[in-house]
Amino acid sequence: MFITNTDRVRAEIESRIVAGELAPGSTLDEMRLSRMFDVSRTPVREALLQLSAEGFVRIVPRAGIYVVRLSDQELGELIETLAYAEGMCARLFIQRLTREQIMLLQRLREDGAQALKNHDVAAYSDYNKAFHERLYAGCGNTYLSRQILQIRKRINPYRHGRSRSDERMARSLDEHERLVVALLDKDEEAAMVEATHHILSASRELYEARHVAGESSFDPDNRGAWKRGVGDMPRVFGPAACLH
Repeated sequence: MFITNTDRVRAEIESRIVAGELAPGSTLDEMRLSRMFDVSRTPVREALLQLSAEGFVRIVPRAGIYVVRLSDQELGELIETLAYAEGMCARLFIQRLTREQIMLLQRLREDGAQALKNHDVAAYSDYNKAFHERLYAGCGNTYLSRQILQIRKRINPYRHGRSRSDERMARSLDEHERLVVALLDKDEEAAMVEATHHILSASRELYEARHVAGESSFDPDNRGAWKRGVGDMPRVFGPAACLH
């Protein structure tokens, strides 16, 4: 596959934004970027336009180019969307569940438990990434998987630098366990609820940490998704949700 300079520059800038190396609000300079990547300004400009269309970069005429800084409202909406998208993903996963998928999930559970036992944050992060990507691959809906991954990229800079404690890893692993039980039981409603709850649970901790650090005034309890208990999640993907 032929990779253009524009493709290369866009991928590298996006990677640095997602990793938090280019923090939200950072200024981007075309000339400096062209020197950094040893290309003319044209592919840099084209790459920035693409990143702007994808929501990673903001281009303000006569003012500058910046890494997008999401407002509390925007970040909350992305997380809410991600939570329900992951719920749909879990439901579809059950509908396409195979013996191979079951074996992969069981092996992943062992990896997560071992990482927690060893207090290995890096290994747990690798396990967590593999666990979620297994759900995306197994749901059989490429479009949905791409949307989820794109939202995760947009959110990731705000998670950067948040260390995982043993307590949080244990809670995360327990939430994964409950989700896996629902998947193996082929209980679509329970799997949808557990997957949605898992994202909202982790995100609440993110907001609490940001609030303590003075980085956010967002209150998750003001959004409907966070207000509901697990048993109160709406059944948005069942027959009642079909359009007539």
